[in-house]
Amino acid sequence: MCDEYMDKVILDPNILRQFTLNKYIEAERKNRFIAAKLKKTATAYARNVFLQAITDNVSFSWPTKLKFDWYLPDRRIDPDNWTFTQKFIFDGMQKAQIGKRVFLDNDNVKNIKGFDHDFYVDKVNPRLEIYEMEVAHEI
Repeated sequence: MCDEYMDKVILDPNILRQFTLNKYIEAERKNRFIAAKLKKTATAYARNVFLQAITDNVSFSWPTKLKFDWYLPDRRIDPDNWTFTQKFIFDGMQKAQIGKRVFLDNDNVKNIKGFDHDFYVDKVNPRLEIYEMEVAHEI
């Protein structure tokens, strides 16, 4: 679990729920334009969260490994469905820019050294906490 003193970004799983893998597959099967709109909406949500993080002076030291702590409202959605939303989260990180300050310039292996996902249930305060972990070696 996350140390309260480190920089972290918090997203709302109640919003991310509509962008999980099964929802995206369902949209793609209906119409590719529906899926494209879903991706655009999910990325915009993540971008707004990371714009606020920039405003709050939250930053990560790239390159780094990221930790995703999922505090979910229930166990109804499988972990692999939740982790799919990291695609939109990384895209939102890249689109979050205020002036010359960008949260993440590129989500390639030069910057993203890995990621860990852990899952918990918190019915009272569901959230996704993202923070950086130390990286001991280079690829």
